[in-house]
Amino acid sequence: MTETVTAITLTRHRPDLVQRAIRSVQAQKTAHVVHHVVLIDDCPATRDALSGRYPGTEVIYLPREPHEVSGPSRSSRLRNYGVRRSTDTWIAMLDDDNEWTPDHLDSLVDCVRSSGVRAAYSHVSLLTQDGQPYLEQRWPWARDPDEAAELYREKVAKGIISPGSNITGNPPGVYDEPADTSSWLLARELLLEVPYDERFTADDAENLLGEDDKLFLALLARGEPMACTGRPTLRYYLGGYSNSPTGRTDATFSWASVPDGAAPTN
Repeated sequence: MTETVTAITLTRHRPDLVQRAIRSVQAQKTAHVVHHVVLIDDCPATRDALSGRYPGTEVIYLPREPHEVSGPSRSSRLRNYGVRRSTDTWIAMLDDDNEWTPDHLDSLVDCVRSSGVRAAYSHVSLLTQDGQPYLEQRWPWARDPDEAAELYREKVAKGIISPGSNITGNPPGVYDEPADTSSWLLARELLLEVPYDERFTADDAENLLGEDDKLFLALLARGEPMACTGRPTLRYYLGGYSNSPTGRTDATFSWASVPDGAAPTN
């Protein structure tokens, strides 16, 4: 049975990196039908860089309203937009600064078929920005070196990472570490039931709780069955907003969409 997959990539101010992501989608070795949709977040330079260069890749330019800023709230809105406009059975997100190995989608489709679930994810290969394996014994998603070292020791104890390896992922049957956005294959109908959360607070910012974390927690809370391929088919390049020293890769960046205690806006 041939499956249909929409791969969704959000991009802003990264015209070179997003082309690496596009090439990795084009390089997927699969008999399944894959549609790649690139959503350009109000960046004319990226629109110009991609114009006419990638036949078969749908490129959509989305201007911002004056009040809109970068951050997980904006990303969630764009991801949800991409899901709603898709007509395919499955959705896979690929961030513009990451890439997939050629067997990524095929291994995920095999996983959902064999396990009968609507949500599956891969393991992750952590890389430095220049593509070298990340082997430091510090967890990249931390605010300071001491916390990073302590978190790394905790992840080793839980079997999420091993010293000398750059591969991360939950052991079988364990759901301790949230799966990265770019590692998922999710049924479109599931993402319509449980969309990406568009509301982020100052508390979320303090805890570095991104849209992928909140989706993972929402799926766990509803008891949604999940499966993992156990294969590191996502090549994750460190340095994005969730693990940069300042948490900001865009001058407009704001993690929290509303202050704690405030009502969300439409």
